[in-house]
Amino acid sequence: MINNIDTAKRRTSFLQLLKGIVFSSLLGLLFLYNFNRPRIMIVHSYDPTMDIVKDFDNGAKKTLESEIEPLLQTYYLNMVNKSTMKKKVDAGKEARISINRFSPNVLIAVGDEAQEFVAQFYLNHKKVKIIFAGIKGDVKKFNYIPGENVEGVIEIPQINELNILIKTMFPNKKNIRLAHLGDRSTIVNLTEHTLMHHDWDNVEFEDSVKVTDADNFKRAAILLNKQCDVLLISSYKGLKSELENDDEIISDELMQWVLDNTSVPIISTLGYAVEEGAGVAIVSSAYEQGMLATGLALSILAEKKKVESVTSKVFAVYLNDNHIKKRGIHIPPIYRSFAIGTQKLYGCGKEACL
Repeated sequence: MINNIDTAKRRTSFLQLLKGIVFSSLLGLLFLYNFNRPRIMIVHSYDPTMDIVKDFDNGAKKTLESEIEPLLQTYYLNMVNKSTMKKKVDAGKEARISINRFSPNVLIAVGDEAQEFVAQFYLNHKKVKIIFAGIKGDVKKFNYIPGENVEGVIEIPQINELNILIKTMFPNKKNIRLAHLGDRSTIVNLTEHTLMHHDWDNVEFEDSVKVTDADNFKRAAILLNKQCDVLLISSYKGLKSELENDDEIISDELMQWVLDNTSVPIISTLGYAVEEGAGVAIVSSAYEQGMLATGLALSILAEKKKVESVTSKVFAVYLNDNHIKKRGIHIPPIYRSFAIGTQKLYGCGKEACL
């Protein structure tokens, strides 16, 4: 009887030991599998609450939803709330610590700050390939030479589509007068150049003003309001609060001041301007850029073909109902439907947005 009990105990101990070995082996195999899986890391300039960031992430997830292999990690720099250069530099250092810990094969950097404070440090890196997206202007400003461990999504201002929209805003008017106002950032320089050289149809491009501080921005807005039918405001987040002060302005307060002191329709080439009160914006689709960037990443990982930079083609429409009604802007129903369908309609009650 005692021998039977001892035998049963030994059998139980052996089975437990065997289960432990099998479990440990499975854990080891799982660890090795995950350790050797290709890795993609996305670094955003802004925070996950912004629409353009949400859209980019949704586009990336769409591309990767049927993929099993790549491990994906996302990092948000939240540069909008970094008011000094030191804070931005520190944010970049923290991001690079996370990148080195994750050790991605492909680094997707979204927005100018993600290039300047993070991705640039991985140029010519032996193990990390860079994909840029959301860059405002020429990629050469980041020392990027496409083909040398860096490719990406080239974004262009959707000026032709904007021309069509402006004409629909004034269906019975000839020679619609357009003016442009912005800060002195790279995207504003690019926008100004594109506006000046565009072959406008029934639109007269009157003037373009670029300033460095909020006071001059306000003066220019009042001046341009008197000489145009529609005012295009591009980037203004880079403005100083005062000429001799390095503190950046609170952008939504500045936009509200402009709205309170002008009478013409305000349009933009940037979505956040509409979120803060402007009437209409047509911008490159962040959702498409998310799909394109992760598509490039998958091609790099698969090494099926030579990867080359691509150009964004799809646009998104931002509308602000409050501004549209106050300024009496005519917007065709198809634009409103597009904005509602992509959740880009602002300045309206919950029921009115449906």
